[in-house]
Amino acid sequence: MVKDRIVLLDSLRGLAVLGILLCNIPIAAEPHSVATSLTLWPLGMAPASVAVWWVTQVFFQQKFYSMFAMLFGASILMVGGEGGDKDRQRTLILRLASLLPIGLLHGLAIWQGDVMNTYAVVGLLAMWARSWPAKRLLRTGIGLHLGLSAWAAWNLLQHAAQGGGDPPPAQMAKFLAGVQADSAQYAGTFTQSLSQNARDFWEFVFGAFTQWPQTWPLLVLSLMLMGMGLYKLGVLSGRASTGVYQGLIGAGLGALAIVCLAETAYMVLPSHPWAPRALARWLQSATAPVVSLGYVGLMVMATRARVWKTIPAVLAPVGQMAFTNYLTQSILMTALLYGGRGPGLYGKVDRPFLAAATAVIWLLQILWSRWWMARFTMGPLEWLWRLAYRGPMPLRRAPETAAAAT
Repeated sequence: MVKDRIVLLDSLRGLAVLGILLCNIPIAAEPHSVATSLTLWPLGMAPASVAVWWVTQVFFQQKFYSMFAMLFGASILMVGGEGGDKDRQRTLILRLASLLPIGLLHGLAIWQGDVMNTYAVVGLLAMWARSWPAKRLLRTGIGLHLGLSAWAAWNLLQHAAQGGGDPPPAQMAKFLAGVQADSAQYAGTFTQSLSQNARDFWEFVFGAFTQWPQTWPLLVLSLMLMGMGLYKLGVLSGRASTGVYQGLIGAGLGALAIVCLAETAYMVLPSHPWAPRALARWLQSATAPVVSLGYVGLMVMATRARVWKTIPAVLAPVGQMAFTNYLTQSILMTALLYGGRGPGLYGKVDRPFLAAATAVIWLLQILWSRWWMARFTMGPLEWLWRLAYRGPMPLRRAPETAAAAT
């Protein structure tokens, strides 16, 4: 049972890190401000491009970020325990503190979409709640998430009461000019793309922690607390009843259907007006944890069904080295797209190409992870990271263990 639970968590982590890539790659191909937009996407609205946008928004966007944040919350308990053990607490603090400079370096020097810096800071706050009962963790996490959703809804209603709609033409023209200037920097030399990437990353990080309310860090905190509560209840470790997972699947499919209807309505309306777009984005964010847990339920049921067990088995090695795979995705994306680093395809490729590139990276990471984990105890970057907070650890598997893993 213990082995099965570890495989389940690794499978969920692998699913999350692969799913995140499809959401991240448009942000590496176009300025963040237009990367997820249907109408402002610089390469137009060809049917194939719109189809990829729709699939991404309905089934992927925010769902796998939410899942990964919940799993990160579970890892806080797995590493640090529930409190009382000073050695484990020290290890946890070192683990999170060492993640912060890695995230900052990743965001400044490789890709501006880094989230590890936020996970490190918020994790250092969330860890102090790990002794709370599961229900208290869940109530606090869900309540915080509902509060953030209510705040977003209030802002939308205020904007609607003031007339709603997009900015006036002059303001929109200025915005689009800024988008074009940023795109030229990303598509330029290595120095230009590096400079623009660092500038965008730092503006996001500074804004996330200085604006009021701090929506992004608080969102991550809400998800981590939920993940900690769900782990204590056995939901994320596969120990809950079949009925619980069936309920999560039903709720997730219901939430997914609502988001699907909203995104489809926005997509098919001729003028793609502001109101349905705003509603679809709000629903997408508000329901993301529910859909994520629906995916968790499906994965658990797959582990319990002989015909579907291959899926979690294939994903588990990807999750065992999720840190390595996450950073590798950033390197591959920027090498392919940013100016001065490779083909320099920034601003030149449409969504179908990006989806195909994502599928290729998925396949490579699945195969690479399986090969690596059959020979080593952890991913290469996981090993280097653990040196910072645990000291030297064996990397290569013992011959008999490696033979069993293959």
